[in-house]
Amino acid sequence: MAKGDKFLTQFQNDSQSIGFIFMKTYSSWHTNIKSCLKKQSITHPQFIVLATLAYLSQYNDEITQVTLSNRTNIDVMTISQILENLEKKDYIERHCSNKDSRAKSIQLTQKGFDKANETVPLVEQIDKEFFSTLKDDKKLFMSMLLTLLESQGE
Repeated sequence: MAKGDKFLTQFQNDSQSIGFIFMKTYSSWHTNIKSCLKKQSITHPQFIVLATLAYLSQYNDEITQVTLSNRTNIDVMTISQILENLEKKDYIERHCSNKDSRAKSIQLTQKGFDKANETVPLVEQIDKEFFSTLKDDKKLFMSMLLTLLESQGE
């Protein structure tokens, strides 16, 4: 890099960049989540899929890979890899779909349901503690996050 080259940014320092601050905040929260889940022998993506499956199992008679992808915003190929690992751990079973011969119906095993019920309260506690500093602004923050998601078509 030449001595006279200028870094092309509109910000005087990194604390003025909303994207950078958002990334640092997410990273801090995510580190807490990963540390907790590592003790439970499950990755964060596996947790997301497991918890989503547990939630959807209460309402849907059949859950597919595409359903999970749409609900979690994780691409289908990544969902497939996560499901393979969850299947190896005996947390899920995959069967041929009754509605679509090309799809697999995904079901939690009892072991998977128990793991979801074991880990969800731990992650919810981390969320509670992490976001507690927002106090009365927590609802506003949540509303703002939802607005951002909705503006992206989520």
